[in-house]
Amino acid sequence: MSETLSVCGLTIERGKKLRTLLPVPDTAVQIPLTIINGAEDGPTLLITAGIHGGEYPGIAAAMELGKDITPEEVKGSLIIMHPVNVQGFWARREFIVPEDGKNLNRVFPGDPLGTLADKTAYLISSNFFPLADFFVDMHSGDIHESLHPYVYYPGQPTPEIEKQSRSVAKVLDMEYMVRSLATGGAYNYAASQGLPSILIERGGAGLCLQEDIEAYKEDICNIMRKLKMFATPVRPRHHHPRDVENLIYLEAEATGCWRHHIHSGDFVYEGQVLGRITDLFGETITTYYAEQTGVVLYVCPALSAPKGTVLVAYGTIREDEE
Repeated sequence: MSETLSVCGLTIERGKKLRTLLPVPDTAVQIPLTIINGAEDGPTLLITAGIHGGEYPGIAAAMELGKDITPEEVKGSLIIMHPVNVQGFWARREFIVPEDGKNLNRVFPGDPLGTLADKTAYLISSNFFPLADFFVDMHSGDIHESLHPYVYYPGQPTPEIEKQSRSVAKVLDMEYMVRSLATGGAYNYAASQGLPSILIERGGAGLCLQEDIEAYKEDICNIMRKLKMFATPVRPRHHHPRDVENLIYLEAEATGCWRHHIHSGDFVYEGQVLGRITDLFGETITTYYAEQTGVVLYVCPALSAPKGTVLVAYGTIREDEE
């Protein structure tokens, strides 16, 4: 890290903090941005919160971390965007950018000539990914998702990037982690470009509970300890993440009313009823059964379930932990 950090026309001297609004080029949108250029040399950690505007605990935690952390306690640089999808946040919308209807997390690396979602993704991938040594994307269950805390780490890039990402995921205080085989999403794209990355899931269902915010803040602080950005060692956790594999994302086959029989964090057994879809008279259209024994990472708690809604996500727990 150089004495001065420069990005998008902004200059932050060593030992300084900048809190500003970052324009998305060729739009009227501005993203809240905090940059802390630490008093001592070290790595650069990039954090995005609110790529999905309705996922509140990560956004609130990012806001508080940006306000509370001082340059004097940081070795390296901390860059936080909170929230990225500002328009979706104010509109209280799940997943999408309201102006173009796109899921921002699905358009990386973006396009400077595209719509708002494309331009936002391009702004981050072209200007901030190259600066970073590690990337954390903070998510929650969205407005219609009840979620048990877990973390994704990328499984598609090089073994070294996977190893670095997984080693950081393991310092989080949560029970489960998932090796992602997907190629889409901000953190998977970042990993494909040689940037170790993780996506954290904590909280959800449109709630912004203080216990989720505090747990999220401790997640990030432990990551910073792991990266040697704080002088203190990694703090002990109540939980150590175990790998969940063979994920099944159960989608509604037809539009209807979803009555779930299980909750996030539950263990389910092969053949167990997960829930049913009914019509508006309460008559059952489809009953869904577990295809395997495993743990439920998230469930749709909403009654309304349009066709294609992910009703339940569950997977098997790997037992051969090192």
